[in-house]
Amino acid sequence: MAEFDLAVLGGRVVTPDGTIRADIAIAAGKIAAIGAVPVGAARRTIAAEDRLVLPGVVDSHVHVRDPGYTYKEDFASASAAAAAGGVTTMMCMPNTDPVLDRAQVFYDTAAAGETKSVVDFALQGLATARNLGELAALHDLGVVTFEVFLAGPDSLITQGRADQFKVFEALAQLDATTGLYPDDGAAAQVLDGLGSGRIADIVAAHPPELEAGTLLPAATLAAAAGCRIHFRQMSSALSAACAAALKAKLPAGRFTCEVTPHHLTLNQTDFERAGPAGHIMPPLRSAADNDALWAALRAGTVDAIGTDHSPHAWAEKLKGDGDLRHAIPGFPGLETFLPVVLTEMRARGFDEGDFVRFACGNPAKLFGLYPRKGAIQVGSDADLAIVDEAAGYLIEPLGFHSKAHYSPFGGRTVQARVERTLVRGEVVFERGKVVAVAGHGQLLKPQRGRDRR
Repeated sequence: MAEFDLAVLGGRVVTPDGTIRADIAIAAGKIAAIGAVPVGAARRTIAAEDRLVLPGVVDSHVHVRDPGYTYKEDFASASAAAAAGGVTTMMCMPNTDPVLDRAQVFYDTAAAGETKSVVDFALQGLATARNLGELAALHDLGVVTFEVFLAGPDSLITQGRADQFKVFEALAQLDATTGLYPDDGAAAQVLDGLGSGRIADIVAAHPPELEAGTLLPAATLAAAAGCRIHFRQMSSALSAACAAALKAKLPAGRFTCEVTPHHLTLNQTDFERAGPAGHIMPPLRSAADNDALWAALRAGTVDAIGTDHSPHAWAEKLKGDGDLRHAIPGFPGLETFLPVVLTEMRARGFDEGDFVRFACGNPAKLFGLYPRKGAIQVGSDADLAIVDEAAGYLIEPLGFHSKAHYSPFGGRTVQARVERTLVRGEVVFERGKVVAVAGHGQLLKPQRGRDRR
C-alpha cells in the first residue's frame, strides 16, 4: 500500500533553508517528506523536473468584493484568479457591502467563501470609532487584521485624531495587527479640484507628501496607544524613508509595511499608456520611486508584497475616459503577481528565495498563519506553485479568470508561467484551467499571542 497520497518529483524546491533539487511527499494535505521519494511510495505523482516549486503565495491584500459587489468579483472568480497565479491564500479586505465590521457579516462572508472559493482564505475586519464594541468579538472569530482607513468613503474612514486614538487603543488591548492606509482625503479633494482629471492631475492630487504626511501622525498615535501597525501599499521614496525611520524608532515588529507589484514595477509612463486601466490609489508614481521601493525591499524596510487586487467593472473604469476623477481606482492583480514580481526580481539581482520570503513566508508570519502557510517544510500545508521559468509569455487580460479583463500589465512579457497550483495537496489549477471543485477553499484563522511565529 502506498505511503503517500501524492509526490511532486524532481523540482527545484524553495525551502526556508534554500533551493534544493528534491521530491515532495504529501499525505492528508500536509507535506510529509522532502527528499527522494521511492518509486511506488505515492499513489499519484507529478513530474516537476526543470520546474521551480514554490510555496503557494500568501496574498495579504485582496479585495474579493463578496458580499455586495459581486458584479465586480466574488469568491469564485477571485479564487480562480488566485489559483491561476499561484496564490493559495487570500486575505480578504473588509470594504464589502455590508462592510465587515460585526460578527454577522463575518459569518456571512465566511459562508460565501467556504461555498465558492477554491483556495484558502482569511478575513480582515474594519475598525472605526463606530464599531469599537464589535472588535473583541471579531478578534475572537479570527480576523487576521483590523483595517483602519484614513481616506475613502465615510462608511470606512475614522476621522479626527481623537477617534483614531480610541481605535488604536482598543486594538492594542486585543494585541491585534492594524492595517493602515494613509492618505489625506480632504486635501486630495482640494487638489483634485485644481485639475481637470488628466493623469498628471491625479498624480499631483495624491503626492507622496500626503501619504507620508498622513502616515507619520497616525503611526505616532498608534505607537502611543501600543498598537501594532502594518502600513499598506507604500508607494514612494518619501514613504520608504519615513517607514525606515519609524522602524528604527519603534520596537521590532510594531511597525511593518508592504508594497504592491504595481508600485514596484509600473510608473507614470505606464499610467499614460494604460489610461483608466492603470488608475489606482496611491497612483503610479515615478521610475525613481520604483527604484527606491526595490532598495527598501533589499534593505529590509519592506516586510511583504501584497497585490491590492481591486477589480471593478470595465464600465466603471471607462467613466474616467477623459476625466479620471469619474473613474473608480483599482485593477486586478492576483494573476499577475507571481510572474511579474519573480521576473522583475530576476532582472534586479534577487532570487527565488527572496520572492518566497516577501510573497509567502513573511506575510504568513505577520498575520499568524506560519508555518501552516508560506513554507515548504514537513508539517506545513501542501500549498505549492509549480512554475516554468523557461516559458516566456505575454500577459493577456482578456484571458483572466477574474471578472476584470483589463490590466496595466497587459502586453507585458514575463518569464514565469504558473503551470500547476496545489492547495492542501489537491491540484486546483493545471495548465491554464481551474480544476478544483468550488468550496475546496477553507477559512483560515490566525495563531494568537505566543503561538505566533
